[in-house]
Amino acid sequence: MKLIVFDLDGTLLNTLQDLTDSVNFAMDELGLNRYTAEQVRLMVGNGVAKLMERAVTEADIRLKDKAISLQRKYYAEHNGDNTFPYAGIEDMLRSLKRLGYVIAVHTNKDQNAAQTLCSAFFDGLIDYVCGTTDDGITKPNPEKILRLAESLSAEISNVVYCGDSDVDIATAHNLGAECISVTWGFRDGKFLQDCGAKHLVSAPEEVVKTALGL
Repeated sequence: MKLIVFDLDGTLLNTLQDLTDSVNFAMDELGLNRYTAEQVRLMVGNGVAKLMERAVTEADIRLKDKAISLQRKYYAEHNGDNTFPYAGIEDMLRSLKRLGYVIAVHTNKDQNAAQTLCSAFFDGLIDYVCGTTDDGITKPNPEKILRLAESLSAEISNVVYCGDSDVDIATAHNLGAECISVTWGFRDGKFLQDCGAKHLVSAPEEVVKTALGL
């Protein structure tokens, strides 16, 4: 059993504009400063709660819970408005399926939003979606992938992790799996190398070659 696990935002899907719009909806409703897409790009990766904590800043931290609620409401209704797969992603997933890989998504995005987006853009190509639920378990905690691997009787040595951030590198490390770090997402190659990335790829087709070589 070969299992490959992908991050979602910045790895399979470019979700940046919709995330930015959802943050700014909350900011507008609360009368706080708006953010550019470039600013939001550096704020995402640790889930909605941390994203909105960063958005409201310490100065308005009392508004964090309201900001989370507003962002979630808006994003649930608009998460596909400007979101799209990165070029070559669908071909990559099809190649991995042909090679016998089980494909999972592991994201700090809310489970419902993650499932909706995977179904909309990758119907039939993603076997399992592990997002944030009421249990509060988020990356870099690998618990959900450990449970999935156990349910599939997959050895961790046969699990490959793929993502675009330091959080994904840490998650793979905690899982005991090799990590493929992509440079087309929300973090650049130098940042990823500084965070300990060992396998950098700059195009989706390189993910397949790298996974086969691990």
